[in-house]
Amino acid sequence: MTFVNQNREEIKKSVTPYVTIQETEKEVVLKAEMAGLQKEDIQVELIGDELTIKGSQKECEVPKGYTPIMRERCLLEYRRAFILGDEVDKGKINADYENGILTVTLTKSEKTQPKKIVIT
Repeated sequence: MTFVNQNREEIKKSVTPYVTIQETEKEVVLKAEMAGLQKEDIQVELIGDELTIKGSQKECEVPKGYTPIMRERCLLEYRRAFILGDEVDKGKINADYENGILTVTLTKSEKTQPKKIVIT
């Protein structure tokens, strides 16, 4: 059997995850596709104003007796960074991972919350 572009080298591929960002009055929710990872393989870091999400896929196992011919879906490394403004309370960031989707919830700071003014 012959395959075009057959390459037996294992090359780690860097992938920028697709994201959806939505907001309400109280929070911003970022959802990133990071399929194929376990929760333990994902990191969410905040350094200064930069929020970074990253994760590495562990090596794919090859069943005994098989020789890998092509490995395009293995050895992925996800990475994406976002600059957060003052409207985010950097002490109130939560993350959850389920079914290949990383959800990062960023609570907005008090100064961005609507304030009711009492009329006297």
